[in-house]
Amino acid sequence: MSKVTKPKKHRHKRHYTFMIISGDSDGSTKRLHLNHFKTQLLAYTLFAIALAIICYIIYAAMTINTLQGIQTEQRAALETLTNDNSVLQASNEKLETEVEQLKAAINKRLEEEQQSLEEAETLAMPTGFPLTGTASMTNALDDTTATTITELTDENKDTATGNPLVVFTTSEGSSIIASGTGTVLTVTTDAKFGNSVSIDHGNGYISIYRNAGDPLVAEGSQIDKGDIIFVVTKDNTSLGYQIQQDEKFIDPEDLIEING
Repeated sequence: MSKVTKPKKHRHKRHYTFMIISGDSDGSTKRLHLNHFKTQLLAYTLFAIALAIICYIIYAAMTINTLQGIQTEQRAALETLTNDNSVLQASNEKLETEVEQLKAAINKRLEEEQQSLEEAETLAMPTGFPLTGTASMTNALDDTTATTITELTDENKDTATGNPLVVFTTSEGSSIIASGTGTVLTVTTDAKFGNSVSIDHGNGYISIYRNAGDPLVAEGSQIDKGDIIFVVTKDNTSLGYQIQQDEKFIDPEDLIEING
């Protein structure tokens, strides 16, 4: 039995023809013949190029979108920083104003303290008149070795010795007062006047009040200018007043402010 052989199919090679029409006046045409392989190669190449372009476009779009997002974030951050800067500037201006106000307050306080210090120094100077009311005044010297004081006259002023002393004679009802602020240093008896009160004014000056009355102050007490030390009665109308500067007696008249 014989085999039946089927006829073989023949593949036909495909050819592609591309026509290129030139713009010549003679209307001639040119043809470009590509076989199947070259056509596929061209198609794949064009596809690859198109795919690359699409990928590039997508990448560019994503990049642009990312950059736009970054730009938006940067704008938001810039706006935030701008707002923060405005707030800081306002806060800085407020702080500068507060600093200026504080400086002014401190300067005012320093001026007031300086003024108070100057006033305190002025009040501490024993320049006040040691009596209320009117009084007569006699210059004298107090020789610590003598039993009485020596009143100065034209005849003895060049020969008399002793510590400078001013004797005031006043009337009943007056008061002997502190000539400046300070601390009562001593309250003692006095052989020539009866009692003696000394006040340390804290600036090198000590004022001494010698009178027969009863002292109204105690040692160690703080005393203001004008405070009463003795009340004058008919039995103690004389006041012996002295001032020491740096432990040396000086003439009280050099400091006493006498009005009238």
